[in-house]
Amino acid sequence: MNIAMCTIAWKPTAIETVLPIIAAAGYDGAELWGPHLDRFVSEHDSLDPLVEQLAKLGLRVPMVSAYFDLVNEPDEGLAVAMRHVHYALRLGAPFVRVFTGGGSSAAEPTVWDAVADVLAEICALAAPYGVDLALETHQGHLHDSTSGTLRLLQMIKAPNLGVNLDIYNLFAIGEDPLAALEQLAPWLRIVHLKNARQLAGESQPCGIAEGDLDYCPFLRALRERGYDGYLSVEWFGPEPERAAVSELASIRQMLTTG
Repeated sequence: MNIAMCTIAWKPTAIETVLPIIAAAGYDGAELWGPHLDRFVSEHDSLDPLVEQLAKLGLRVPMVSAYFDLVNEPDEGLAVAMRHVHYALRLGAPFVRVFTGGGSSAAEPTVWDAVADVLAEICALAAPYGVDLALETHQGHLHDSTSGTLRLLQMIKAPNLGVNLDIYNLFAIGEDPLAALEQLAPWLRIVHLKNARQLAGESQPCGIAEGDLDYCPFLRALRERGYDGYLSVEWFGPEPERAAVSELASIRQMLTTG
């Protein structure tokens, strides 16, 4: 398995400043946060300098993480999705992260149908470029649970639609990580790693080895399944430069000893 870190940990920082930090920490790749890319293009008119920097640093890009709402702004959502597909193509990234909107998997059937129509169109438009779309298991969207994610996958049945498995998000709503992996494994494209502790009724970000979710059984199950894709670290706490180093060390230790 390869390990990347998402640039979302440094939201206000220019992406060209972030990438050397990720490379120096020892990661194989960098997941690129969509707003970072939009900002870079607005300032440089092209991704070419970023492509050159990534090559010099030896970093690959496993995924571009976009934001769009296919429920309230379907036309704009399609346009944003395709902009990120073109970003992915230029950066050599195989996947674009998908958020659909819709509130939750409890949305009305009309919402599901509308989202499925637009997402199917995005998949069809992205397919000739060799770019896959990855539904991130995430609250606030139709794919907020294993069952919701499966429902959307089965409605669309596009070969280039898969899953960005954020296993902590499923754990946080009471799902069994191993059962979720078992059901979603056929569509697995990439895995998000983060952890948190529940303190005084609030979720506090913490190191992957320090939170409420024990990652060792999950990583062991991934390895036993022969998963050889990317694990991508998401960090939402303070001191991201320090966390970049410590999270990578923790993951490597768990992969070795778990």
